[in-house]
Amino acid sequence: MEQILINNDVRTYSNDEALVKTRRLQIIQGATKLFVKKGYDRTNMREVAKACNMSMGALYHYVGSKEDVLYLIIDHGLSNLAAFVEGACSRLENVSATEAIREFIEMYYRGVDADPDFTLFTYQETKNLNPSARRRVLESAARDVAACEGLLRRGIETEEFKIDNPTLVAHKIIVLGHMWAVRRWFLRKHCTLEEYIREQTESVLKRIVVDSHVASNESKGKQDVLA
Repeated sequence: MEQILINNDVRTYSNDEALVKTRRLQIIQGATKLFVKKGYDRTNMREVAKACNMSMGALYHYVGSKEDVLYLIIDHGLSNLAAFVEGACSRLENVSATEAIREFIEMYYRGVDADPDFTLFTYQETKNLNPSARRRVLESAARDVAACEGLLRRGIETEEFKIDNPTLVAHKIIVLGHMWAVRRWFLRKHCTLEEYIREQTESVLKRIVVDSHVASNESKGKQDVLA
């Protein structure tokens, strides 16, 4: 049977790209949950097939190895994340820096909540990636921080924010989003996602927003109520 290479040299025996995409998404979803629960090193392909509700033959029809499965998970997750961050930043171009940070936090944290297993997986399994894949993960993380930092620097320029180290603040915002997935076993017992977003947003803004802008926003809020 002829081997066909689709998706960055991950081997498949099918030339139906739509079917390959569907089956690989099934593999990604099942394998991610399994790797998070049991660990990549301690999992074999028979267990992966079972988690994906596939036979061993069907699994090997769409991937060539466990390393291929690992690559597909990373490729899928990072591609989705890059598209999400790019779209979020594009939507926030025409609002104030304060509102942009507020909306960025909410969108980013809801994005984490939409696929918490991927976030946890990257924290657990980055060490198992080959140098090229590991570099992609690190570059993706750096892009997330840079996107957030750009919004913070906009606020510094408009004098909405007073921040000594915007890179560090951006990193904190991103990591706190990841913690919703990494510490979900604890956090979800004590608050909802909405409560978590509100708490982290207000904590960040309280530390960075210049007092005059806080007063201005509070005044506007009162006017809105009176109206």
